[in-house]
Amino acid sequence: MTMNDVDEARRMGQEAWSDVASRDAGRKVVYPFRPRKIMEAYLWREPEGCFVAEKDGRVVGAAYSHVWGRIGWVGPFEVAPAHQNLGIGKGLLAECETFLKRSGCEIIGLETMPHIPKNLHFYISQGYRPDILTLIVERVLGAREEVNENREIAVREATAGDLAVVLGAVKRIGAKIFPGLDQSAEVEMTVHRDLGKVLLWEANDVIIGVVVVHTYHRLEEGDYSSLRLLIVDPNRMDGRDGFHGLLKEAERISRDSGKKRMFARFPVRTPSTYEEMLGSSYSIKGANIRLIKDGEYLEQGKYLLFSWAG
Repeated sequence: MTMNDVDEARRMGQEAWSDVASRDAGRKVVYPFRPRKIMEAYLWREPEGCFVAEKDGRVVGAAYSHVWGRIGWVGPFEVAPAHQNLGIGKGLLAECETFLKRSGCEIIGLETMPHIPKNLHFYISQGYRPDILTLIVERVLGAREEVNENREIAVREATAGDLAVVLGAVKRIGAKIFPGLDQSAEVEMTVHRDLGKVLLWEANDVIIGVVVVHTYHRLEEGDYSSLRLLIVDPNRMDGRDGFHGLLKEAERISRDSGKKRMFARFPVRTPSTYEEMLGSSYSIKGANIRLIKDGEYLEQGKYLLFSWAG
């Protein structure tokens, strides 16, 4: 894929997701275009890991690869309805897997909607196995909200001068969640492509929690923000306090950016994170299922919010 393919890929993606949504609803649904800004960010971060399939000069399929250290995942993954069941999806997935393995990824995964048998059959037939449910939750942001009064939790917005230290902290915390997990690409994309804000929780000048919140959507694209990443050092006894401090600051940033809602995604390995989100007025809006190919993957720590979905 090149930057010249982005508009065609957006058109094709809208067509593919409109078809899925229409089948789900039993009526015609027009799915919104995926914002150009996030697609260009994926391509900027992994220029050799984003692929399109073409027929007669038009894009009929697209897939995007993401490298998180030893972990690699694919998404979004889209094939135009009229060109499905022709081997295009298999070819795109194979290209992504080859790129991810070449990039050092030992575990490869993705997320899909669990209620679509066709999708599940496709991925399982390609060697993927179901792993865990991931929830999509939403919180409506009020005009005025209670301020976090826990003075012991020092949360601040990262500056450009913090970048090198933040990348190192994300890698260090990630390795405690799972050996070799490195989500620093999410920080780099957000900072360099102006996708939103990076927030830090510090203690004794050491970063022990990081949030990445995307606020880049224009009003015509959506009135919501996306909490892309929230990780807390799993060894911290006060991790719950840090989790809430980071979450509330992400909500404040979103509200100040004019957003009316904030979405987050996370795996449901234990009830604890869900109970924390429920207590913070989040409600379930949907769910995906994570599938894995090669290796074993098990996250450590209760207080984390992220998913393998683009």
